Amino acid sequence: MFSVATAVTTVFTLTGPQDRLRQIAEERAYRTCAPDQMAWENDTTLVMTLENGIGTSFLRHGDGLSDDYPDVSIRGMEYFDSCDDPGFAKWQGGQLVYEADLITVFSILFPTDPSRDWAGCSASFWHRSQPLPAAIAENCPDFDLMPLRQLAGPAPGWVQTSDGFATLFLRLPSTPDAQDGLGVIFYPGIGRCTLLTGIDRFGGVALFRRQAYGQISAQCPELRAVLRECWKADEKKRRKARQEQKVLRRRWKKAEQERGDNVFSFFDTDSWVM
Repeated sequence: MFSVATAVTTVFTLTGPQDRLRQIAEERAYRTCAPDQMAWENDTTLVMTLENGIGTSFLRHGDGLSDDYPDVSIRGMEYFDSCDDPGFAKWQGGQLVYEADLITVFSILFPTDPSRDWAGCSASFWHRSQPLPAAIAENCPDFDLMPLRQLAGPAPGWVQTSDGFATLFLRLPSTPDAQDGLGVIFYPGIGRCTLLTGIDRFGGVALFRRQAYGQISAQCPELRAVLRECWKADEKKRRKARQEQKVLRRRWKKAEQERGDNVFSFFDTDSWVM
């Protein structure tokens, strides 16, 4: 057995009178984080950043800060390795206002703000939870899928983007407050699709499930032509993927027979499974 270090980043953002925040910064120096890990976002906002964890749970530490300083507003964020599955929380008046773990269903580069460059601009889709809208609105104020309506798409009401492996077809919510958006993630190289239903403007997803190409074509007839083009374009990739799967399964089966156990059966040999 061996352990792998996991990079953990925790950020607490305190908002209140400047004199009070300066007092807190002095008190928390080398307790919450080193002085060089404190930064002033503006005159009334102090940001504390902690790398590789804080020695206790994210929420427990935030509860402690809130108990000590109920006169300031505190927002917390924590993520592991990357920002794919961040956790957000807010404390006000010494009480926890919300706590949201944003569990990623799918993420792809997509200019959620058409005025910005593509790099660093991505659309993310999460398991929906009750506090998700408040967490997104306060912590990621620029994230909003609705501006994507301005982009041209493959069919009326749909927009499209691709990262070279997966292609996302997105039908945005009918109104900013609706939760009726629809997403199709198509992997033409392996011939698989995932359907996302109940999408809201913040990327919250009610349900996602893997479906066959034919099922998606039947449920979304307006995409039938463009899906067919993607399917035909990557026919050689699918054939190669199937061949690689067969070779991989034969190797694992042979290894199991040589070892006399099923240790390799713990590994999923189907790379198509989401």
